[in-house]
Amino acid sequence: MALAERLFVLQFGAERVSKALSLVGGDPDHHYWEPLSGAVVQTSEGWVLFDTGMSRHNHDAAAVEQVYRGNLPPGPLPGPPWHLPPAPPADRCTWGLPGDPLVGALAGVGLRPADLALAVVSHFHWDHSGGIATLAEAGVPVLVHADELEWARGGRAEFGAGFDAADWTAPGTRWQTVDAETEVAPGVVVLPTPGHTPGHLSLQVELSGTGTWIFPADATDLAQNLLDDVPCGSCAGGTEDDEQQARESLALLLARTRETGARLVPGHDQVAVSAVRHPPGGHR
Repeated sequence: MALAERLFVLQFGAERVSKALSLVGGDPDHHYWEPLSGAVVQTSEGWVLFDTGMSRHNHDAAAVEQVYRGNLPPGPLPGPPWHLPPAPPADRCTWGLPGDPLVGALAGVGLRPADLALAVVSHFHWDHSGGIATLAEAGVPVLVHADELEWARGGRAEFGAGFDAADWTAPGTRWQTVDAETEVAPGVVVLPTPGHTPGHLSLQVELSGTGTWIFPADATDLAQNLLDDVPCGSCAGGTEDDEQQARESLALLLARTRETGARLVPGHDQVAVSAVRHPPGGHR
């Protein structure tokens, strides 16, 4: 397999969510601040982005805040203070980098959206797909699993479950789709990992110095998913087949990690994301 050249780990913001969304059997009253994370990879064919964070509009939208809050009233959030950087707000359930979070995260590593050759979006929850309109405006092709696009366009991805149709109806989006494990650029492979959503994708990257990296997005939110072999707690399709696919996707990720010795970075774990923060110049 060809090798990618370097990798930057990105954080677009964070969200306050129930542990039950991240882990089967998780306490629904135990809430975490979970990072909105992604990666950007330099290859011989250009830069490849994985995930985009949430749009500025949705970070600021009262309707989105209400989805996160549920029955909680407006005002300061209950629970102990958050001890890890970056510090979240005391009275909102999401935060994002100033302005367009995707633009800000890329600027932090010296890039603009127009510098990207391709963007891979793991799935259409708004905390992963909110930058698609920005990518469309920059003319960047957006790759998703064919099942994810079909499912979203079929009207089953509902706002109250964390989906915003604006993300997959952005005018001028240059869609590309896959339906199997595919090398999309030298050293960059997308892995179908359905369950959390019908067309969820993870990303595998091969570097010369640090070896294999796997970014599972929401197929495994937390280190606990991996340590205890517990699948994600939320399956948008809502069927037993979706739950079985989530278990199989976790098994695939763990098996691939054993085979390759990969650095498997859970998608919503602040300890893990902070621990693999890139050095100056990126991981190589």
